[in-house]
Amino acid sequence: REVKLTRVPVPTVLYISISVYHNKIKKKKKKNNNNNNKKKNNKKKLIKMLRVTLLVLFSNIVVVSGQDFGGFGGPDGEGKVCPPFRCSKGQEPVPKWPLKMESTGCNGMGGMAMFSPKAGADPTAKCCDIRHACYQTCGTLKSYCDQEFLKCSKATCASIANEEERKSCDSSASIHELMVKMDQCQRYDQDQYSRCECVDKSKAPAKRERLLRNFYKKFSPDSLDKVPALAKKVNNSSKMAGLLLKLVKKYPQVIKKKKDPQQEMMERMMKETGQDTDSDQENDSEAEDLGIDEL
Repeated sequence: REVKLTRVPVPTVLYISISVYHNKIKKKKKKNNNNNNKKKNNKKKLIKMLRVTLLVLFSNIVVVSGQDFGGFGGPDGEGKVCPPFRCSKGQEPVPKWPLKMESTGCNGMGGMAMFSPKAGADPTAKCCDIRHACYQTCGTLKSYCDQEFLKCSKATCASIANEEERKSCDSSASIHELMVKMDQCQRYDQDQYSRCECVDKSKAPAKRERLLRNFYKKFSPDSLDKVPALAKKVNNSSKMAGLLLKLVKKYPQVIKKKKDPQQEMMERMMKETGQDTDSDQENDSEAEDLGIDEL
């Protein structure tokens, strides 16, 4: 059987060869462009992360800038000494009811804690909650709240058996201690002013007893009979504050947990950054799925 060979004109052969070569060049350029786009996307993501980091750090720096730290923090490196809430002559501060105790956890203390994706797993979270509640208890001293917080953090870390976890806890506690020493009076003052009310000294005992009765009625109804004796013992603002702190530690459900606004903003911006990057990568993959001739 004869096989006839058809001669292909030279121009046609050249055209096919050039087309194949041209397509190879296009594919190579497309691949390089995709790689460059991915690098650009990574750079954009990194820049956005840095912007968020700098924004949060700047917001912390603004609070403490221009303040006299007395060396670092307050005297001998302690936190700043803030005056307690006071009333006019003839009046006495008493806590407002219902008690409003909110905690943003350790993130609310600022520093690098808010950049941790597992901030909620911080072993000192309970200590941070108590510190927030302490600031929000009418009649407390800021210095006392800070000292109790540092004691709680150190004791919590020391109780961890795993060496690696204990070191991580100590590292977080050190950052918290630094933020405590840099902290000023603004937050403490705001919490005291919004949680205290001034009443005539003659009416203060009855006010305190009514608050204790309401507290036990809500959190421990079986202990209502303790109220009259307790009310006689807490005959001033500081004693009432001490009792309330003990009750908060015993009934931690008093504290309402909420997200720190700065942490929430950072998470939202990080989420938006991730969505932008995913969208760009999807567009790249769609382009790769199409053949060169279809583009």
